[in-house]
Amino acid sequence: TFTGISRHPLAPTGATMTDSTLVSFRHVHKSWQQVTALQNFSLDIAAGELVVLVGSSGCGKSTLLRMLIGLEPVTQGEIRVNGEPVRGVGKERGIVFQEPRLFPWLTVIDNVMLGLADEKLSRGVKRQRALAMLERVQLQEFAHALPSRLSGGMAQRVAIARGLIARPQILMLDEPFGALDALTRHTLQQELLHIHRRTGTTTLLVTHDVEEAVALADRVVVLSPRPGRIREVVTLALPHPRQRDDESFSAACRQIRTLITCA
Repeated sequence: TFTGISRHPLAPTGATMTDSTLVSFRHVHKSWQQVTALQNFSLDIAAGELVVLVGSSGCGKSTLLRMLIGLEPVTQGEIRVNGEPVRGVGKERGIVFQEPRLFPWLTVIDNVMLGLADEKLSRGVKRQRALAMLERVQLQEFAHALPSRLSGGMAQRVAIARGLIARPQILMLDEPFGALDALTRHTLQQELLHIHRRTGTTTLLVTHDVEEAVALADRVVVLSPRPGRIREVVTLALPHPRQRDDESFSAACRQIRTLITCA
């Protein structure tokens, strides 16, 4: 069996906090005026997991990330990290958006160092850590280049380096490869997987790309259309590296597409 499907219960006993739980969503609702974006979302994420959120546009995937990072308040319910309620942004949480959002007048290394802006470290120590992170994403030779010299894929690697430099416990990525060509996207998916496996950073990824989800995830959380609720949680037991031309990989993709599109 290549996957195990756990139908996600919505009852209060549906998710049980354990010693390994890093992030806990508890009956989270989010609404604006008359629009309900998310309804009764409950999920635990263990330390070191790579979890992917998929679903149709407007089902609240990005909103979940914004609430977890602390940029949006929860309307009802609660989000906890390390057992503590989320109250605004914190250095234990990093995020990478779809666009790299690099400052064009700063060099690559200075853009990465912005991830340490709130750290009480000397500039020399910050530069050393930024160089080490650029080496990890294989961009050390571009440390002193301006972003205008970078390709789209390279710029996104800089954004990932900036998201990781403060050594967050959880890294969130909001469709980080959606605007890239297929070859670059595939390359960066593998690089993200390598970084995750080297650092052990808990990772929560939002994507519309089902193949990307199956290639990377420990678990895929399928959301229903708005208001976003958990339709299914699919646990992937396929070994890494995952072969995209393998029948078990294709079957997992078909399974998740069916869950996304079913009425």
